Amino acid sequence: MRYLFLLIAFVFGWSASFAADAVDSLASENKLSEISTVPLPGQTAYMEQGLSFGMGFGVYDPLDECDCMGAWQVQLEYFYSDWISGGADVRFFGGDLDRDAMIMYQRYRLNVRLHKASDDFDLYVEPFLGLENTSISAFRKQVRGKKTPSKQQHYWWDDDDEGTVEADSLEERENDDCQKLFTLDGFSIGLGLGGGYNLTRYFSVTAGTHVEYNFSKAFLLNIVPGVAFNLREVWPWAKRTLRSTWVSFEIGALKTFNNDIDGWSNVFFLGIQFGA
Repeated sequence: MRYLFLLIAFVFGWSASFAADAVDSLASENKLSEISTVPLPGQTAYMEQGLSFGMGFGVYDPLDECDCMGAWQVQLEYFYSDWISGGADVRFFGGDLDRDAMIMYQRYRLNVRLHKASDDFDLYVEPFLGLENTSISAFRKQVRGKKTPSKQQHYWWDDDDEGTVEADSLEERENDDCQKLFTLDGFSIGLGLGGGYNLTRYFSVTAGTHVEYNFSKAFLLNIVPGVAFNLREVWPWAKRTLRSTWVSFEIGALKTFNNDIDGWSNVFFLGIQFGA
């Protein structure tokens, strides 16, 4: 009888412990389900606390006279508290810049963000430090140097020589504009302002702008509006496990100053964000 009593006490205690763990797990799930997050530019989101990871893929359209290239980026951000976060992002542009050169443009950036947020919106300001690195596999001057001998042969019956020279000069100037977009090797500093707003439970809008100075004596302006869908609200696993999951589409407009470049460049990103 004494052993039966001990067995009953053990089973009761184990059942109570299991029930307590189940209640704690349910409470944790309920707590996660009540978290309100706001998407932000660059595949990240305001979460009050935790770690955010985002990645995006897209197309970069430099200028009308330049070829489109592939673009991808990765963003990592940690929220120290509900008003400050720090992060890093990496961005790559790669592909054929024109018929003569292939390029890989790499951008690394560290930032600190100061937030002003509520349940439906977040506004932030961020100082940041950037590092640019450009790799061009074939330079135009080398390619043109191989073509120079054939272009130096001029005859009196060639009536269109002058027009050909003018066309070649125009093409070289346009190609130079393409190359100037990616001569920002070195460090840059800047300031960004942006935010996000939850229109409904499922859809949000984002916007951001960056002004920066590169030590190659160039100023850059970047404007990025976007829309986002709250995937977490329709994905049960994410709702139980993650703080946030957003799918976003962004359009960026970039302008370079002090470099004699006319026109805006555009970049299009489709990305996803996970918050834990």
